Amino acid sequence: MNPPAGRVAVVTGAGRGIGAATARALADAGFDMVVAARSRDQIERQAAELTAMGRRAKAVVCDVTSEASVQAFAREAAELGPVAVLVNNAGAAGSMSLARTSLEEWNRLIAVNATGAFLCTRVFLPGMLERQWGRVVNVASTAGLSGGKYLAAYSAAKHALVGLTRSAAAEVAGTGVTVNAVCPGFVDTEMTAESVDRIVAKTGRTREEALAAALASAGQTRLISAAEVAAAVVALANGAATDPPNGETLVLDGRNPVNGRFAIVNPEELGAPRGWNNGMLATAGSRTLFIAGQTGRDGSGRVPAADFVSQFDRALGNVLAVLRRAGGEPGDLGRFTIYVTDMAQYRASLKPLGEVYRRRMGAHFPAMALVEVTSLVDPQAVVEIEATAVLG
Repeated sequence: MNPPAGRVAVVTGAGRGIGAATARALADAGFDMVVAARSRDQIERQAAELTAMGRRAKAVVCDVTSEASVQAFAREAAELGPVAVLVNNAGAAGSMSLARTSLEEWNRLIAVNATGAFLCTRVFLPGMLERQWGRVVNVASTAGLSGGKYLAAYSAAKHALVGLTRSAAAEVAGTGVTVNAVCPGFVDTEMTAESVDRIVAKTGRTREEALAAALASAGQTRLISAAEVAAAVVALANGAATDPPNGETLVLDGRNPVNGRFAIVNPEELGAPRGWNNGMLATAGSRTLFIAGQTGRDGSGRVPAADFVSQFDRALGNVLAVLRRAGGEPGDLGRFTIYVTDMAQYRASLKPLGEVYRRRMGAHFPAMALVEVTSLVDPQAVVEIEATAVLG
């Protein structure tokens, strides 16, 4: 990566977990690093590791909720050079019912998760704008996109961070500076371990049961690794992108692994694809989802022998499965390309096909193209549907 404004990146909350992994990933990408946290021992250890990797690194003790501390932090960071990338990762979690949430706890979570990012962005952004290049990446949460039981304060704080991301992005649009967010679910970090401990203490469940309950509440099947979050941050900080994303919230829920500027979408119910993917979700600009041609195959990956209408029904259902896994709905579909092996059979089936379509899609009609082909890859397949969607 070759950011024209410099090669210094700043990560807050860098002493452990996501912050430490992100600092290492950015150093691997060629950045000199400023790592910040409240604990001196942790960040000095991180700085020593980064230096051993051959990068310049500086550890700065900072309380992101203190305006004076953040200003001092910025002055120390500038000693390493112009800051090109700011990762607002410092955060705190909490879980309790709304009635039991004290004002002190509410203010604490708002201060660490939202106010800290505001103070850091405000102090580093002017230099980026002056140099006409910069990347701000906020580490938010899936809780910042939806609510959750016993998460009123935490969810509100992360919603505030997402709102800050989108508003700041609107201000810097077209300047060479971008502001984006990553929204991970439960990550394999000490913070998640502490959350699981709280569930164990409150419910008497085993750790395995408590973790399973936490994952189920977020719709996850596994913990996300800190390295996955770090890779997403690096992708958003990519200096080589000609059309970099701005104002985006990249969701990391363990189902759509990030691959450069795309997220892979492979619903489990469609079986494991080989040598291809069911969907590719662009994470830059608008969230455009490209859905691979879907036949009437089942979870085994094969197309059972069936009549034309039944295959069309199953193929359309598979398109919608990919769409919903990416967070979309039928109204987001903008284009269909329908491939058939027998045009006469298609025309003869228009009425039952229309009934299937309305049941699946309602009154939404994307732009459509109909193509007759000699055959499809699966010898049992008589219809295949390819689609493109733009997600809100």
